[in-house]
Amino acid sequence: MVQPTPWQAGKTPQAQAVSPSRAAGGAPRRQVDIASTLATLRPLLAMLRPLLVLCRGNWGYLGAAIGSVITLYALFQPWVNASSTDGKIKATPFGKFEISSSLVALWSGSPPPAAKINGTWAVLACITIAVIIVAAVVNLRAHTQALSTLVMGSSIALSLFVVFALVHMNGKAPDVRNMVGNGPTRDLGSQVGMIVRWASGNSGYALPGVRRYTWTTAGLTSWAWFAGAMAVVSAVAAIAQWVRNRPAGPIQIPLRMPIVITRPSSGPAQPAPEPQQPSASPQPAPEPQQPSPAPRQASTEAASQQAPPEAAPQPAAPDPATKRPSPGPDQTS
Repeated sequence: MVQPTPWQAGKTPQAQAVSPSRAAGGAPRRQVDIASTLATLRPLLAMLRPLLVLCRGNWGYLGAAIGSVITLYALFQPWVNASSTDGKIKATPFGKFEISSSLVALWSGSPPPAAKINGTWAVLACITIAVIIVAAVVNLRAHTQALSTLVMGSSIALSLFVVFALVHMNGKAPDVRNMVGNGPTRDLGSQVGMIVRWASGNSGYALPGVRRYTWTTAGLTSWAWFAGAMAVVSAVAAIAQWVRNRPAGPIQIPLRMPIVITRPSSGPAQPAPEPQQPSASPQPAPEPQQPSPAPRQASTEAASQQAPPEAAPQPAAPDPATKRPSPGPDQTS
């Protein structure tokens, strides 16, 4: 048996220590990796825990807000794409055009008219998206039924506005395609334009039966359909969350609203009487009082008789100093 050398003696225990882990398929090392990963993610989870608490009961409204942001981005993309004999054109729901043409009908007496796209539905959709985002963010802290209803109603309005914009753009697609046409074929200005284009080498002269031309008609792009689908999904998410959070019972919509008209009073306002609270035990009704048989004058006479009589005033005694003697018979004669 070969004895290990001094520099190999230190490597033998290390090899023996590694061999059990290899025999076990590396399980101890895998456990250490999982523990380290959890220790790394623990601070991140601690930071996200308050956010998860705020989002509890508002996931549908947050989904509606995120879908509204995506819909807003899709509104600024081309919704109509068309090509004709004189070029290509793209149009957005706001009425913005992107045209690539050689201006064949520039000298034409009756050039193709420009398509009139009404961007009202797109503008209303943008305003509604702003309302949805603000209401959903504020509702994370407030958690009120009014804001929840506002998010739900605005999401429904957004889906309707986007659908109306889709219908409007689909109706304007033929007018958008005519903007890149050659114009009237018998118009002198259009014929001059086609000859100049052929002479400059940009394209051939259009003759019947000579060449095969290929182009596509106007139609809605994938961005238009994507915006419509995203708006509908956002509305469904908001409605589902609103139905989940509302109390059980039938939905009651008030059809009548009371109207109270207050008029200013001429005199000073008097305080309203306080409502009397009903007593716990019923009290007997008071007996009716019978009128007294004696008239009012009899009561006054009885009162005068009961009072003590007043003493009559006596005449004062005459003063003896001032009294004169009466004249005698002699004096009178």
